[in-house]
Amino acid sequence: MKKIIFILVLAGAFAGCKKFLDRQPLDSSSSTTFLATEAEMELGLNGVYASAFWAFPNNTPLLFAIDATTDIAIKRTGNAEDQIAMGDGGPFLINNALTTTAWSQAYKLVARTNQQIEGMQKGRDNVNPKTFGRIKAEALVLRAWAYYNIMGLFGDPVYYRKPLLPSEFETLRRTPVSQVVGELYTDLDEAAALFDANTTPPVQAMGRVNKGVALGLKAKLAMLIKDYTTAAAAANAVITSGSYGLNPSYPNLFLLSGQQANTNREIMFNQTYPTDILDPQNWLSVLTIPRQVGTSQSSHFPSQQLVDKFEGKDGLRIDASAVYNPANPRLNRDNRLRWTVYMPGDTMVHNTAKTPALPYVQPKERTIFNVHTNQRFKWNWNTNKFDTLASNIDWIGFLNSPWFAGATGSSGGVGYVWRKYVDSTQYSWETKTGYILMRYADILLLYAEAKIELNQIDGTVVAAINQVRTRAGQPAAIMGSQAQLRQLVRRERAVEFAGEGQRLFDLRRWDLVVPAMNGPIVGVALNPANVPPTPVFDINDIPDYTSGISLRLKTRAQTRNNTARHKLWPVPQGEIDKNPNIVQNPNW
Repeated sequence: MKKIIFILVLAGAFAGCKKFLDRQPLDSSSSTTFLATEAEMELGLNGVYASAFWAFPNNTPLLFAIDATTDIAIKRTGNAEDQIAMGDGGPFLINNALTTTAWSQAYKLVARTNQQIEGMQKGRDNVNPKTFGRIKAEALVLRAWAYYNIMGLFGDPVYYRKPLLPSEFETLRRTPVSQVVGELYTDLDEAAALFDANTTPPVQAMGRVNKGVALGLKAKLAMLIKDYTTAAAAANAVITSGSYGLNPSYPNLFLLSGQQANTNREIMFNQTYPTDILDPQNWLSVLTIPRQVGTSQSSHFPSQQLVDKFEGKDGLRIDASAVYNPANPRLNRDNRLRWTVYMPGDTMVHNTAKTPALPYVQPKERTIFNVHTNQRFKWNWNTNKFDTLASNIDWIGFLNSPWFAGATGSSGGVGYVWRKYVDSTQYSWETKTGYILMRYADILLLYAEAKIELNQIDGTVVAAINQVRTRAGQPAAIMGSQAQLRQLVRRERAVEFAGEGQRLFDLRRWDLVVPAMNGPIVGVALNPANVPPTPVFDINDIPDYTSGISLRLKTRAQTRNNTARHKLWPVPQGEIDKNPNIVQNPNW
């Protein structure tokens, strides 16, 4: 029954007018009298969770779309994500659809949580105190999640903690991030205590928050303001609880069956999709299938910068690795590369039809990814061998097409496509794989990063990093200097969480948005026989392709042009027009 209620509320969550800060979905009077019983409180909480289901057009998880605004991924030319990534050359404008959607959806969650927390007080005496506390705790964590994302994207939030009358919205101002984070620390500590009092399990159910998420979110908030002491303590509390571990199979994290099993409870919080009804679906897979495969959209692509962050199997960056071969860059690499990205020469498997369409779909389609010749290599299910077919829309030779969004197109990618979240056990257009919002590997690397920044480097730091590396099959890291370990943990975060919506928050925390997001967009070798040199990396692990740029695919006239103002997204102009007390971010 709860699942049905959730879906009904979810449908309502996306309906209606998106007004300033998503004014309460219920009027102020009802929002403080509706939640009088346990059943009403649970129903209201379902509505809060529905407001935490964030999506961008084409059934794209919002945070996946946001990753395409960074250096590790790109969206085809002219889309909102691409305009942000290109900065002033996009042009990235104040009314960008992705930024306004992120603002609107986050504030919808703020409004719903405020309504829930305030409205519950009316019926407090009608509900078992432990149950009341657990419901309140979940709402507190979800409100903190909303504000964490608002602050990570926009900086100082328009901060409010209770349902407001319409006239009160026009009096609000922005509140410094440091002040908000301090108050959210208190909320999350309260939530953790309430979860404890109710003996809430480490994972209540997929898509629900708990004490571990509360503490993990506290660590992430602390990292926003460089409060490394608090971040390390909060992350360590999760680690020492013994409630979580790493799934021994990294690929299983991104398959529906693997998420349902959730081995070692690595997935702590995710955006789930109901499996008992058709809608909504997660089209992440559809949007990443290359056009040489059937029924694709081919709009989101990994970047060369991401590919080159994966180490060689000897544990060294590619410019120092003895096993890295620039003529065959897909071999002898960190296993996470092949688990995350399809590179030319890889065999791709996609589920592109509900019924067989022989000889090439049964219903899975097996294709050797090719961008260098005008051929497609398709597995023939009748003969059990690969056939060579003419006409490959992802071929580099098609670059002069007037509008083209293939894996190497003038409007598309640079020779790579996503493997992560491709679940060939499901029909691509009806995928129900959840989108991960927090997992234990993040806690381990946050702990290591905080301790490194404090220069409190000890065995626990290296152990945390090596848990993540060992799962990937990479050699264990050894104790090093603060600068060496800082670079290592940052590279680990880039390759471990690619496509998971973490990158922009990381770049901002490290003050690297501008240097990472400038320069030309390049990709695979134009001719595999004419191998580009390995890029040179600076102290911040940012690659420079200058020496071999003429040998690489460079499909776009665009060049990323990010300036200081791009360190934060602009507040949507409509919000400022409605309330002149809201001050725009610098230089917007």
